[in-house]
Amino acid sequence: MFDAVTEFVSTQQGDSAEFIGKARAIAIGVAQDYEPPRLHVIRIDNWFGPKWTHFAGKFTAGKHAAIGVHIARLHVPPFVPHRVVAERVFAGPDFEEIVPAAPLHIEIPSKLALQRRIEDVDKDAAFVWFSGECAAQKRGAMMVYLPVTFDPTESRLVKLGQSGAFYMGFSNNEISWEPAMLRGISRGEVAHLEERGRTLADSHSFMEGASGPGKPRN
Repeated sequence: MFDAVTEFVSTQQGDSAEFIGKARAIAIGVAQDYEPPRLHVIRIDNWFGPKWTHFAGKFTAGKHAAIGVHIARLHVPPFVPHRVVAERVFAGPDFEEIVPAAPLHIEIPSKLALQRRIEDVDKDAAFVWFSGECAAQKRGAMMVYLPVTFDPTESRLVKLGQSGAFYMGFSNNEISWEPAMLRGISRGEVAHLEERGRTLADSHSFMEGASGPGKPRN
């Protein structure tokens, strides 16, 4: 379980292994807490700020002016394709990788971007974005969009994600990576998600070690 997610959210050149470990654990924690039928995970080339949360695109206001539009109803954040290093889709309950129907982030005029709602892509899925190239920058970012269909009144979900989306900015304080800029989520909730993900990953590693190595992937 979560082998494919663990393999995808792994350290690459320019990454901080500690931050990527947190990103991996939080992505798994999101899948554990919300149990979406699908989990979309997208690696962005470098840091992105909290203004991306609920950002739907830009509205042209004159020849040389554009106004950023933030909408409560979740839209596909308009990351340009060259910023997307890779994206994967994983299907529950074991969250094995599946082939996506189409890329999430595409070249599109701003006017059309404002019409791309997450629910039109996959209303039942959770979406997780995380940043790469964070070692030199000493900061990293994650953003989570929860399934459009989730009900925050259910007791299992009431602790997290009341807004349907949240942002986590991390910084390296020379000792460790810690939450530095949060939107829609508290430090305690971040710790909860990370602990959920790490506990499952550690448990899986123990079971794999006890039973011997698994079958290698092609």
